[in-house]
Amino acid sequence: MLACQPRQQKSTMSQEERMRPKGSYQRNIKSVVTIECYDHYNRLLKRGYGFYISRNSLVTHLDLIKGSYKAKVTPVGTEDYSDVAGYLAYDIENNLVILKTWKENLHYLHLEKSIRHIPDSIAGLYRKSTKIYAPKVEVDRIEVDSTIHYFLSKKIASGLPAFTFLHHPVGMVLNQQTDSGKVCALIPSAEILALNKRRLKREKSIYDLRRKTNKVYPSYKEIKGFRIETTMGNIDIVLYNQTPVFRDNFIRLVSDHFYDSLLVHRVLKNFLIQTGAADSKYAGKDDLVGWQGPGYNLKTTTVPGLFHKRGAVAASKMPPERNPKDRSDGSQFYIVSGRIFSRDELKDIEKQKGIRFTPEQISTYNTLGGAPHLDGDYVVFGEVKAGMDVVDRIAAVETYAVDRPVDDIRIMHIDILKK
Repeated sequence: MLACQPRQQKSTMSQEERMRPKGSYQRNIKSVVTIECYDHYNRLLKRGYGFYISRNSLVTHLDLIKGSYKAKVTPVGTEDYSDVAGYLAYDIENNLVILKTWKENLHYLHLEKSIRHIPDSIAGLYRKSTKIYAPKVEVDRIEVDSTIHYFLSKKIASGLPAFTFLHHPVGMVLNQQTDSGKVCALIPSAEILALNKRRLKREKSIYDLRRKTNKVYPSYKEIKGFRIETTMGNIDIVLYNQTPVFRDNFIRLVSDHFYDSLLVHRVLKNFLIQTGAADSKYAGKDDLVGWQGPGYNLKTTTVPGLFHKRGAVAASKMPPERNPKDRSDGSQFYIVSGRIFSRDELKDIEKQKGIRFTPEQISTYNTLGGAPHLDGDYVVFGEVKAGMDVVDRIAAVETYAVDRPVDDIRIMHIDILKK
């Protein structure tokens, strides 16, 4: 039997495969790392995988890193974390990024020794507890516009490497969303090597990746408004052109489905309802939410004439002790339900804040209502056009803890309303 085995193996190996060193799963797994991404406040945003392709550089998928302020890596199965120094190259089309780390890893994968031909089946590689697993996965080739795409028959976590059964690396696994659902694909080693040749001489901050995209977003000129579909009804809003940074940022977030399934996590009766916190998507009843945005914030630039009347849409901010630069959150916003204020109350607010309300503000707050004490501190960038009855119903629900509704209220989806 031992004499027969080499002959059988030899007959199925190409010349290219025979000339490459075999390696082992035990060695290859040492190249794989767990990656943790954090925001400005050192809160964990995302966790994923990648693998080293040189002593101090590793590859992972770009979507994992985008929007993060910093990242750490550790060999899988360990807690030996080291900081990511920055990125060296990125590829939007293939969803790849090459990161540099301060700590070296001598057990990196030699992708230049990868085989050129992607086989019909490959081996995944991951560690669970102390055991190493290498499941067999079939590969389907699909040609689209003269480009070959490789799809896997089994789901493997994004960022993990894939190999032949002789341990030769063939590429990286990537889970991606398509029109027909989520698919598991293989990015060949050749794509990673091509990206590595374009690497920078010196690393740049991963925070700079947050706005890297080749996606074409709808123009504000084509949009007449947005329909926020919640579990309690629909709210239609329009955005102001006087606040283009906040307007275009909202268009991008909606186009990327950022708000889907997020909670209306904060409700203050006769005041406002608030949503847009990324940490609310999978939050349990006892989880503290409302502290996570998209990984970036925006300059707080208020516009005269845009004020907190009833139905105003405005950008939230972190408390001053966590927000020394007075920046607005990148995704969280609130809608004012408000109340009517008397002239005497408005005069008191003017004295406290050292401001003067315009005749329009005074008339609006006397009749329609709003939240005048927020004027000048928060950026108003839109208003409700339909669905204030839904806002009022949400604003009247029972709350607990830090003003979170007892019964979850979620944004199911936000539709762009075209002109």
